[in-house]
Amino acid sequence: MASDTLTLYDLNKKIQSVTTKAFPDPLWVMAEILEIQVNRSGHCYMELIEKSGTDEKIIARSRATIWSYKYRILRPYFETTTRSQLHAGIKVLVKAEVSFHELYGLSLNITDIDPSFTLGDLEMKKREVIKKLTADGVMEMNKELILPEVPQNIAVISAKTAAGYGDFIDSLLNNSYNFRFNITLYPAIMQGDAAERSIISALESIFKKEEMYDAVIVIRGGGSQADLECFNSYNLALNIAQFPVPVITGIGHERDETIADLVAHTSLKTPTAVAEFLVDLMVRFADLLNHLREAINKSATWILQRQELLIAQKASDLSHLIKSSLTQEEHALETLYGRLKSGAGTGNMKVSNHLKSYSQRIKYAWNSFSKQQEFELAALNKRKTRSTREMIMQQKRHLGSIEKNIELTDPAKVLERGYSISYIDGEAIKSAKNVKNGDKLLTKLSKGEIHSIITKNGK
Repeated sequence: MASDTLTLYDLNKKIQSVTTKAFPDPLWVMAEILEIQVNRSGHCYMELIEKSGTDEKIIARSRATIWSYKYRILRPYFETTTRSQLHAGIKVLVKAEVSFHELYGLSLNITDIDPSFTLGDLEMKKREVIKKLTADGVMEMNKELILPEVPQNIAVISAKTAAGYGDFIDSLLNNSYNFRFNITLYPAIMQGDAAERSIISALESIFKKEEMYDAVIVIRGGGSQADLECFNSYNLALNIAQFPVPVITGIGHERDETIADLVAHTSLKTPTAVAEFLVDLMVRFADLLNHLREAINKSATWILQRQELLIAQKASDLSHLIKSSLTQEEHALETLYGRLKSGAGTGNMKVSNHLKSYSQRIKYAWNSFSKQQEFELAALNKRKTRSTREMIMQQKRHLGSIEKNIELTDPAKVLERGYSISYIDGEAIKSAKNVKNGDKLLTKLSKGEIHSIITKNGK
């Protein structure tokens, strides 16, 4: 055996001695957290790495430890400053003692952490995603979609048991105006590493039935900034921005906007705020209908008053015309009577006959004139009544059409006409190809539900 042979223990002790001499004082080290775990004793164990700036390949790796007494101090300090938890994927600047143990090998014992470094890195990543989305020309795509005035058919992406989802449903379905909404839940994981893929998967499921929905709601309750990191991802933001149905977010944060908020059609702070927004849209539409009713009533009243004024004016003109005609005829009669008195002898009979003939012509002309005026007055009144009635009927038909369209959108009305909807695992059945023997079937009717099992499928 060679004289310079060492046992592994002796070798590690030498390495430990060299390491201690080479790094007598703690050092500030920049790294990315690959893995992190806190055990029952409160000690925090991390796997730190460094990646190549060109191909994201890992070029360095080391274990690191924050002992429980230090972790109890550093964790709240870091979270309060960055509004984010220590988690995999973020970059950190840590002060560490370089330690080599003959049994456990090289390790970094972290004694301090600079949260401003991580905060700057997170903000830089966010700006890079926004810059890329802007370059792709998709930042405003979803905002350019038209949100229906009465969005009643809603697809919701949320964790089924989340308190935020419960608040949303309660506020929406128990609104004080008794407005009705048709809500379909697409369950998803709303935080953590699996959240991004889960939410995108829910969007893909909704996309297959996009014509059924007026809007897509993405909601979750409150949480730390770290819980919201998935909503800053490029892939999720790209899916929301390009989605063909308006997307409304209520992610439960009060201070910061996520990138998902920036690309969504409408962004609100909380799930309850989203529910209030939808109800408010319904209230605005109801107010519009009431305004139309009032406008129609005012228009009809104005037309009636105008026609009545026109009739009164015609009657006044007719009265003046009659009085003028009578005055003229009376004057003519007085003239004839004077001539008659001044006449003598054989001329009396001739004058009398002439007066009688003239009197008959006056009576005939007066009767003819009176009947003509009565006919014109009756025709005017008839035209006024007909035009007013037609205008009012036209406005009523228009208003009735609007109310009928709203009534037809009510899912309950569709069921009352004899239709039914069958579901398997919450999904509506559109084809017999989608069912198989043994499937449990839920059929919703206008009154009640029917639960059945498929025994034979006639595909």
